[in-house]
Amino acid sequence: MSANKRLFATAAMVASVAVAGVLGTAPTASAASIPMVEAQATYIYLYEHDDYKGGSWRTSGSDRNLSGNCWSGSGCRSVNDNASSMKNQKPNNASFYEHAEYGGASYYAQKNSSDKDLTDNGFDNRISSIRVW
Repeated sequence: MSANKRLFATAAMVASVAVAGVLGTAPTASAASIPMVEAQATYIYLYEHDDYKGGSWRTSGSDRNLSGNCWSGSGCRSVNDNASSMKNQKPNNASFYEHAEYGGASYYAQKNSSDKDLTDNGFDNRISSIRVW
């Protein structure tokens, strides 16, 4: 094959690939084939301070004892009895308890709710366990 024919063949191949991309004939991923793991994940968030500030901690389900959990980026300052605001982004209700193993006084959080200041309901720095139901 002559040099001119090779050059022409290469140019034609590059052009056809470019046209295919422009016209959309290249394979594309459908919405059904893209994993939606993060988009479907819902959590309950606790925050160290009012207005969702300070360290944060999240759970996707119940937790019988918060004493082993640490605020994000804190080294390991305990979440237990140190939460001042919360967001329940789950499609489930949740109850927060003042003691481990779901004991003592409780605070009810409806699904998809939030509370920027737990002081208002007497639950500031009192959460020791969470039950999601």
